[in-house]
Amino acid sequence: MSKKIRLEKGLSIRKVAESADISHTEVKRIEDGVRKQPSPQVLRSLAAALNTPYEDLMEAAGYIDEAPNAGGVTAAGISGTDDLSPEELAQVNEYIEFLKSKKKIRNECRCIGGTHFY
Repeated sequence: MSKKIRLEKGLSIRKVAESADISHTEVKRIEDGVRKQPSPQVLRSLAAALNTPYEDLMEAAGYIDEAPNAGGVTAAGISGTDDLSPEELAQVNEYIEFLKSKKKIRNECRCIGGTHFY
């Protein structure tokens, strides 16, 4: 999706990368589908660089889904989010990603006598 937006706006990969403060190779990987689900932080930077709604990129990356018959977005797999705004849903999804990354770090950690070894 970001490639289509970038081309419509007449921007180069390098210009988007510079504006988003990420590498041009990362932008290329995202556009080519090599990076299936970039982090919400990267998507936020890309959205700003492309002057496009953050929620659109979050949806394209699979963090949020189009709500059936509601015309809005939902936090994937979470009930009771119907009254949240798209920005609030994006924050919920960011928090979920944060928890996942914390769990991954914790699972990779070996602790000996209270000292953490990674």
